[in-house]
Amino acid sequence: MATGPQQKRKELREKRLAAEAKSQSSDKRQNLMKILGIAAFLVVVGVVVAIIAISSGNSDNEPGENGSGTAAASIEGLAQSGNLLGDPKAPVTLVEFGDLQCPVCKQYSEEVLPEVFAGPVKDGTANVEFENWAILGPDSLLAAKAAIAAGEQNRMWTFLETFYDNQGIENSGYVTDDFLTDIAEKAGVPDIDKWNVDRESDAAQSELDRIDAD
Repeated sequence: MATGPQQKRKELREKRLAAEAKSQSSDKRQNLMKILGIAAFLVVVGVVVAIIAISSGNSDNEPGENGSGTAAASIEGLAQSGNLLGDPKAPVTLVEFGDLQCPVCKQYSEEVLPEVFAGPVKDGTANVEFENWAILGPDSLLAAKAAIAAGEQNRMWTFLETFYDNQGIENSGYVTDDFLTDIAEKAGVPDIDKWNVDRESDAAQSELDRIDAD
């Protein structure tokens, strides 16, 4: 029978082994989550690449054939509802997270999205959601709220692409009320007064908070 000190050492050893087992289990769970996360990311990338490839193969249009060469021209005639472009019943939904001040986002909208719009979105294979991920500064927040407000009148996508067509240097102060109003008018937002109210609303801020939490 174990003496007092021996019993204490035994108990300490058992506690240490239990703690090590728990730590190993936690590490395994974290590694599994990382693997699953990478796998999910690769699946999404694969879907996007496949859709673009299908679009390229099925479309008779060559790059730049949409007139201005920007995504703004290629969304003409496509259904808009809030932040969604295309048929809401499409079997595939692509989600784009973007900052309107981001030069890479602008390039993506001009060089990649037109093929997606002209192919799978137009033929009903896919639709696209835009999440205003305002991360570059205060001007990004102003632009994002303005885009969300345009979405209240189903003109978010036209607003987005019109903004990209007129994008300035990030955080240079170009995103003023006059600039945003001009973009909204060019994007065909029907009720500018309502748009002004909506972009200052709690609902617009709540939408940004939701996106940031995701």
